[in-house]
Amino acid sequence: MLDPVPSSPATLSDGSSPTGGAVLPDGVDRAATPPQRVAVLWCRRTADTALRALTSLDLIPLLLAPADTEEFLATSGEPSVLVVDCDALDAEAADVLARIRAAHPRLSVCALAGADASRDGLLHALRIGVAEVVDPARPDDLAAVLTKVVESPAHVRVLAVGAHPDDVEIGCGGTLLRHRDAGHAVTVLTLTLGDQGGRPTDRRREAVGAATRLGAELLLADLADTRLDEEVGLTRLVEEVVAAVRPTVVYVHSAADQHQDHRAVHEAVVVATRRVPEVYCYQSPSSRVGFSPTRFVRVDDTVGEKVDLLGVYRSQSARHYLEPDLVMATARYWARQLPHIRHAEPFEVHRASGDGADLH
Repeated sequence: MLDPVPSSPATLSDGSSPTGGAVLPDGVDRAATPPQRVAVLWCRRTADTALRALTSLDLIPLLLAPADTEEFLATSGEPSVLVVDCDALDAEAADVLARIRAAHPRLSVCALAGADASRDGLLHALRIGVAEVVDPARPDDLAAVLTKVVESPAHVRVLAVGAHPDDVEIGCGGTLLRHRDAGHAVTVLTLTLGDQGGRPTDRRREAVGAATRLGAELLLADLADTRLDEEVGLTRLVEEVVAAVRPTVVYVHSAADQHQDHRAVHEAVVVATRRVPEVYCYQSPSSRVGFSPTRFVRVDDTVGEKVDLLGVYRSQSARHYLEPDLVMATARYWARQLPHIRHAEPFEVHRASGDGADLH
């Protein structure tokens, strides 16, 4: 079960995508990219070295005062890293940092401390439990430490896979919005343009619009709609996308589904993600009664935005399962599994390490 998270805009990936410069397989198009990642920097002395190191990692560095950082976190989501110059870490700033670490346990913090660093500031950093301390006069060391911090397993990378445009948003849109609000990098892989259910140009445009609202990277393939079960190379294609995205959490169709495309995608993803620690299966309108969820994600704060997200798919507006009252009623139905909440999304657990999908 997942705890609620505050709603805030996303700050997810670099200017291109969570996949960075990784090569995508032939036939997969990067159709939308998310906003750029942010790094917050506390610094009293010159910040040139730290700024260069952060921008070399395709992060947008923001120079903020400690007193302003809590408000930034409350309104703009988690940055990728907080870099703290020990000379800026007096007792008041140390109290702010302690509160931030308590409220955002996944936020990585790196302390800058040169040979002439403030002894009190360094002690404050060590007392609060800042694990990484580096000399800003050694730019190579600083870049290496920041790279390790930014690529740490604590940084959740989500891959949601669907057979058709709107599948992912229907099945786990509220949960993906929660991941976004927690600052996690979100990638959506859609394997067909859904041409059997509408004009491909319309469906592609809508998928891009939904990904933009979601703050997600969108990867689109144009495989044969309603014939994915005949695609010999489907598993290999998904494997190559997984290698590029390197997800820590994956969402995909359930095997308990009447649509042959959905079952084919489930089977391919289960094989392709055999080394991914967290794999969950979502419900579709075509799911059978055999769909048996055991994980329920609270979406009280995001279900309204999920309805708006589904509204982007105007070419599908006649589909009853996109009607706002049914979307809300379905979320209300599953909420009975969790105490004191009103809306939830259900998932079958294929694999769970207990680390990546918990939204704190």
